[in-house]
Amino acid sequence: MRNHLSLIGVAALFMAPVIFAQSFDPHDLSGIWSRNSQGYGGGGTCRGCGDRGFNNDVPPMTAWGQARFEANKPSYGRALGSPAAAQHPEEHIGRRRGVPPGQGNDIVTACNPSGLPRMLLYPDPIEFVFDKNGDKVLQTFQWTHQWRTIYTDGRKLPEDPDVPRWYGYSVGKWKGNAFVVDSYGFDDRTWVDHFGYPHSDKMRLQERYRRIDHDTLELTMTIDDPKTYTKPWMSQTKKFKLLKKEEISYDGWYGMLEEICAPVDEVDSFLNRIVKPASGVEK
Repeated sequence: MRNHLSLIGVAALFMAPVIFAQSFDPHDLSGIWSRNSQGYGGGGTCRGCGDRGFNNDVPPMTAWGQARFEANKPSYGRALGSPAAAQHPEEHIGRRRGVPPGQGNDIVTACNPSGLPRMLLYPDPIEFVFDKNGDKVLQTFQWTHQWRTIYTDGRKLPEDPDVPRWYGYSVGKWKGNAFVVDSYGFDDRTWVDHFGYPHSDKMRLQERYRRIDHDTLELTMTIDDPKTYTKPWMSQTKKFKLLKKEEISYDGWYGMLEEICAPVDEVDSFLNRIVKPASGVEK
């Protein structure tokens, strides 16, 4: 009898991790998630989550796409012509062409929206809020305090929308344990990522979210934009960690911070602190 009970105890010990590993609902993406695996780091600091690129493996561009790519001047990435850029020939040229901020033309620096998929590449937290009626999902972003609506009511994407959107038109549905979001109708003034890769207003973006354990969410994305790229472009897998209340609180207030890019703070301060002094103009 004693041996029988011992065997039961040993079996329970071996089974416990399995039970704990399954103690989450893969269809529940609610909560606040961050690519910053070391916890909450406001202001864009990202520790252990990779860079802000879509994927270094970039498909060949069309003539239209190449022209747009060359016209974009990002300040992110290794400096153009620097020793650091020369030491990494394995990186796509898009990651080795950074220019000083004063020479760049990233519209985000003037507090314009980042758009998609770029917004999903920031280290700042994002939150999923599922409508109780199952009609839509709100995805909110701490960076710039933006949000998007993903409709889950069965509607179809507009095929030729008259009004493009910064974050496009989005519909989502579950395919097994993956929440699949398809989007279309983007404003082509945004960039794919911080490195200045372009897209057209015909870009189709698909996101696949999978909750692989209680604390980990995986995201893979695919861009299909034949006007810009000669074949679909798949992202690297992006991982998000579920944040606990103590990891995203300020003065005891739980929730995402208000990181808003306000022209009165960003543009005016930049003019007063940098542009005017450099031009010999007193504040």
